[in-house]
Amino acid sequence: MKLSLHSVSLSGFFYRGKPVHLEELIPKVKQYGFDGVELMGKRPHANPVDLSAESRRNLRELASSSGLDIAAIAGYNDFSGSDAFKRELNILYVKELIKLARDLETDIVRVFAAGMTDVDPSIPYHEHWRLCVEVLKEVSRFAEDYGVTLALQNHPPIIESYEDVLDMVEEVGSEALKTCIDPELLIWVRDVDPYGEDALERFKTIYGRVGKLLVHVHVGDSIERAGKFIIAPGGGGSILRALRIERVPMGTGVFKRIVKPFAETLKSIGYNRYVSYEVCSPRYIKHKLIDFLALEYEIVNGVRFLKEFLS
Repeated sequence: MKLSLHSVSLSGFFYRGKPVHLEELIPKVKQYGFDGVELMGKRPHANPVDLSAESRRNLRELASSSGLDIAAIAGYNDFSGSDAFKRELNILYVKELIKLARDLETDIVRVFAAGMTDVDPSIPYHEHWRLCVEVLKEVSRFAEDYGVTLALQNHPPIIESYEDVLDMVEEVGSEALKTCIDPELLIWVRDVDPYGEDALERFKTIYGRVGKLLVHVHVGDSIERAGKFIIAPGGGGSILRALRIERVPMGTGVFKRIVKPFAETLKSIGYNRYVSYEVCSPRYIKHKLIDFLALEYEIVNGVRFLKEFLS
């Protein structure tokens, strides 16, 4: 297995400071100790409309001279909803990501089914599902022609579990559509209990079912915190406290409880591709957004933590 850093970590979204541009990003990621980089397929990084043929060639040569693989391109598509024009724009976007992957000599484009936010509640779930399958069939045919594999991630909405990923891949029925199964998301949908004694068996069951369809993995760490107050249904005035998920530095949350069985499982199924670490939410120290130096400290500690188990 090899480790990559998702470039969203250096996008300027989650810390105080400017984004790290592609020309600076490549040597930095290598310096941090990673084998590869997963490029965010949108601004400020690898939006296909911003990258000319020359800039793609230069980026490929920079990665090669730095001894760094371009592990994947991360797409941010949404194929759900009744707006046909929006779906057409998303089809065009994913097709351009596929071309970019070909030009950068990587074979993986991570995709979603329905983006990252809530879908239109006026449309039934099964109709969102049907639309996502329909479009994934189209873009998968395009990916086949370019020798690129789309890695569908177990990321809500619409995709609510690893089983949903497998069902959608089966329904699409293309050799160009495979999976990206994130163990952190397996925890929060309760597929794996980080406090239970059967984590190893659960991972073996899940990743065993996924098998050769697994072509990419994302990892992060998080904790549960108290959320908003809610009034319990049924009357009586009972007030409950909801829970919320907060992302934290790698090795300081629940992932440290399951990293060993997770790593053992990947090794047992012969997984030899990339595990991609991401800082994909704001980070705070004493209630203040961290600066870039603190972010780099987190990244370097994260790669050290992961290498201990994945090497």
